[in-house]
Amino acid sequence: MSQSFWAGVYRHWFWIGPPLAVAAIAALALLIPGLAALVKRGQLFQVPLAESQEVRFAEAGTVSLSIEGPRGTTRFAKVSFELRGAGGEAVEGKDVWFRTKSSGMSTARTELLQFEIPRPGTYVLAMKGLGAAQPGDAEHKVAFSRPQGVAMVAFIVGIILAAGVLIASVVFLALRAGKPGLAC
Repeated sequence: MSQSFWAGVYRHWFWIGPPLAVAAIAALALLIPGLAALVKRGQLFQVPLAESQEVRFAEAGTVSLSIEGPRGTTRFAKVSFELRGAGGEAVEGKDVWFRTKSSGMSTARTELLQFEIPRPGTYVLAMKGLGAAQPGDAEHKVAFSRPQGVAMVAFIVGIILAAGVLIASVVFLALRAGKPGLAC
């Protein structure tokens, strides 16, 4: 693009920047709650820590197993997970290559495995290597959810782009305001 194009954009930024900033704010206002709703919609259920327990899946399909606990916890360091059907058949858990991680002020959640549930029903979740109960076990959970990877990435990319447009609009508007001698 020619230098005169960019000079024209800069010269008319008072007319271009504010609508771009408003559009970016509107996009952020839609994308951020949309991402939160996507994550919430995908959650199926949580279970407490136990060597072995029954879990019930209402429908077949892919589910993700995530661990949740206080930030920096090492409670799950030596734990491996196994899921078996009611008849004792193993449901293979596949490692997640790009683990989804989320954290709040005091808790963190990390996706570890994905299981392909062949049919609705009751399954047995075994946590091997859990060891004896510890005082903080009530703060730790295992969560099952529907994988949201691709949609989550799309929301995050949209948020980053909208934030970038907003920041650029404000910065260029401030730079343009600092050069009052240019004709609008």
